[in-house]
Amino acid sequence: MSTSSPRADKLRRLGLAAALFAALPLANAVAAGDTAGRYGILRDDKDTGCMLTLMGGGRAQLAPACRDNGIVVFDPVRWSLDRGRLVLVARKGHKAHFERDSASIWRRDPAEGKSSLAFKPI
Repeated sequence: MSTSSPRADKLRRLGLAAALFAALPLANAVAAGDTAGRYGILRDDKDTGCMLTLMGGGRAQLAPACRDNGIVVFDPVRWSLDRGRLVLVARKGHKAHFERDSASIWRRDPAEGKSSLAFKPI
């Protein structure tokens, strides 16, 4: 009678090299700790004068001085990471997805519309 777990059996079948590869984090994976912080909000790569803070625990807060109507109406209150993409959740529950580029700027997924919204770390 075997006392090994199904996971151990699977790793044994895959072999050591495959098991080590599976245990390594993805090269382009984004950690929540790397994402939390303050961001300047860009529209068409121009500063809107608005600031968004992504806090621990998945909370998001738009600075009260923001005058960009689209962002104010969206009113992000939560954030999370899903497969390396930033997901912002509006107060009313709808979501917007962003991908991080090589300059660490989060750009809105173009498949979600033509808005060129982006967040740049400050």
